[in-house]
Amino acid sequence: MNINFLGPVFPTDCFTQMAFVEILNIILTSDNIMDVNRRLIGRNVNPAFGSLSGHFRWSYSDNHFTLWQRMEYNSPVCFRQRIFSIHFGMLASRDREKDSLTFN
Repeated sequence: MNINFLGPVFPTDCFTQMAFVEILNIILTSDNIMDVNRRLIGRNVNPAFGSLSGHFRWSYSDNHFTLWQRMEYNSPVCFRQRIFSIHFGMLASRDREKDSLTFN
């Protein structure tokens, strides 16, 4: 998977970088976009260093998963520049590759 970063992650508090790495790990290890959503929600319910949504805001719009960083923990205001935007097809294509290997 190729992720093009569109903006930086700012060190707004001591846990921001860990939260960002957690989101990246969830995206990279998930099988599809529904798995990403399920795991992000599960991680917010059981926070190790604060909820991920307290540090970042994400959306599922126009077939893209887009991530923005909040200006401070639980702030309703985000930095203007999005960090990245991933098309759902990038995750779905990984599923098709696994299925074709399994059925052959």
